[in-house]
Amino acid sequence: MKKVVFLLAVVFSAFVSVAQQTEAYGPFYGLNVYGYKSNLFNSDDLRADSFQTYSMTMSFAGSFEYGYLYDNGFAVSGGLQWGTSNQNYKGADQAYLYKLTANTKTSYLKIPLTFSHQTRNGKKFKFIYSVGFFYSLNTGYSDKIVLDYNDPNVADYETTISKNTISTKNTKDTFKTSYALDYKPYKTHGLGALAGLGFSYRLKERMEFITQLKGEFQFTDAENSDEILYTPTGSTPGNPLLRRTYGNYAKYMSNNQAYRRAATHPFNLGLSLGLRFYVFSF
Repeated sequence: MKKVVFLLAVVFSAFVSVAQQTEAYGPFYGLNVYGYKSNLFNSDDLRADSFQTYSMTMSFAGSFEYGYLYDNGFAVSGGLQWGTSNQNYKGADQAYLYKLTANTKTSYLKIPLTFSHQTRNGKKFKFIYSVGFFYSLNTGYSDKIVLDYNDPNVADYETTISKNTISTKNTKDTFKTSYALDYKPYKTHGLGALAGLGFSYRLKERMEFITQLKGEFQFTDAENSDEILYTPTGSTPGNPLLRRTYGNYAKYMSNNQAYRRAATHPFNLGLSLGLRFYVFSF
């Protein structure tokens, strides 16, 4: 009789354990939004002192993910992410007769491969961390530079770069110079790494809310640092010119000496919010 009672107790305990099971694992898919401070980091730009400095630049991204969570808490996932990597600049220096404001806008389609782990404690609230790599495809690029001269009698200049065209105009004249570029100032392909740290919270049996402090760093150069051929278009006079789109030193500075510009690395750091849905419950 004692053996029967003991077996019944074991079966009952196992049943209760299964009934109270709060873990979810197996195949999943999810949707995420990502808001972050974006930087087009370049060591030459960083050394440009007061003439050209970074100013706060916010960007965003959205992604779809799919993957598999194992019962030990480890997961591997892939997906697609589209977002922007922008950078604002400003500058004013006694050595120059104008103030600088500029903005670079880029957009990327990224394909990440992410490895993550979350604690397996049977509770709704779990810590999670992730690391991975990504391939990025540049899907858009534009640049706008405004030189605001201190002397009101001197015309201000505005330069815009979009895809393979660069044009400059001033505020006191309708004439505009325009050139076609033989290739874009920003490269099409890139590779980078990512990392995140945060927590997950089970909302329903097969649905989790996940938030992470997340960073992305592209370790390949995003800019084309070689010389670009400028070909006049429209009524712009002159012959084709071979030169860099940006100055030889910092992005919007010129240097008469030969100087190869340092690499530019898009770097994003911010908060990711998402919902993850599990296909099965166990």
